[in-house]
Amino acid sequence: MEPNRIIFLYHKIKQKTASEDEQQEFDQLLQDEDAEQELKMHWDQLWTDTMAEDKSALQIRNEQEILQDILSHKGGMRTIQLNKKTVGYKYLVAAACILIVMGSALFFFNHKTSVSSNQPTVAHAIAPGKNRATLTLANGKKIVLSDVANGELAKEAGVKISKSADGQIVYEIIGTANNSNQLNTLSTSNGETYRIRLPDQSEVWLNAASTIKYPVSFAKHATRKIELTGEAYFEISRDKKHPFIVESKGQRIEVLGTHFNVNAYANENNVKTTLIEGCVKVQIFNSDRKALGGEQAILKPGEQSLLSADGLNVRQADVEEAIAWKMGFFKFRDENIQSIMRKVSRWYDVEVIYKGEIPQSGLEGTVSRYQDITQLLDMLQSTGLVKFSIIKNKIIVSK
Repeated sequence: MEPNRIIFLYHKIKQKTASEDEQQEFDQLLQDEDAEQELKMHWDQLWTDTMAEDKSALQIRNEQEILQDILSHKGGMRTIQLNKKTVGYKYLVAAACILIVMGSALFFFNHKTSVSSNQPTVAHAIAPGKNRATLTLANGKKIVLSDVANGELAKEAGVKISKSADGQIVYEIIGTANNSNQLNTLSTSNGETYRIRLPDQSEVWLNAASTIKYPVSFAKHATRKIELTGEAYFEISRDKKHPFIVESKGQRIEVLGTHFNVNAYANENNVKTTLIEGCVKVQIFNSDRKALGGEQAILKPGEQSLLSADGLNVRQADVEEAIAWKMGFFKFRDENIQSIMRKVSRWYDVEVIYKGEIPQSGLEGTVSRYQDITQLLDMLQSTGLVKFSIIKNKIIVSK
């Protein structure tokens, strides 16, 4: 291989000047470890250049839009195998440049035992989730947000509630709060996700099967408190006089201004709080919502707290895995089939049924959330661990 050949081909594809033979050559070179390493070094430089413009890896402008372009691209789809143990967050972002023009789906899977060559037999189309949610106003009125036009939706307690052109719900203070105790609820069902800007300008991204309950206005409140079930990513506006409080499944999180993710699904064993930047305090509270003395943790960026039957523990976080859903991906790290299929069930709105004993081997991988479910199941089935069949909206998993 001549020096920099893969880089040369990369830029030709990026500029849409590559021939079909050159695209095939590029795909073949990706199977060569030296060529793959050379491309990754090039991506490292792209990452360095990007970081010079924006110091926060998780605040890269238009990051989500770039990935959405990849995932919704209508061109031919093929798989790029990256035969390493991990694909870093920065490689996902840097790779976006090439994947957009190639119309590819990024996928890597590492099965910790041998990989079977059995061909998958799944053949039934189930669409991925979409941008949709239901807003319940203080008066009980329900608004299905995908069905309403952009513009003003309602006025409550001195606040105007609108739907922006990009589908986001925005709260804007327009007068004096008459009753700041009024609550709104934003909820997603299985197969839905949504984004909201709260009255204090904090932003929240809701994953599937999740709900947040919050005041129409934070005026006249000593704290900015909301309640969460399910999973959400938060970017909180700074206000030292009014801490932001998130209550979820037996824990209470207090922040001043920060970015973090909370996974508090009822059917998961742990409540996971992952800090991206800033500082948060996590406390355990009882059924009466009273904090339990001594059971608390102060998280630093890159740390994750786990609340389980064993109490509250802190560990280093896999930030990429924690926020992959927000970026449009599934990322699995040493996860068994049951854990993976819980995520699949929520996002694709399907029922999962197990037949017989299912292996507990750990899987690692990164794959788009916006492809047809059959492609994901085919990849899982190709490990040789399990087989899938689909009957309407039910997925049967067997060995």
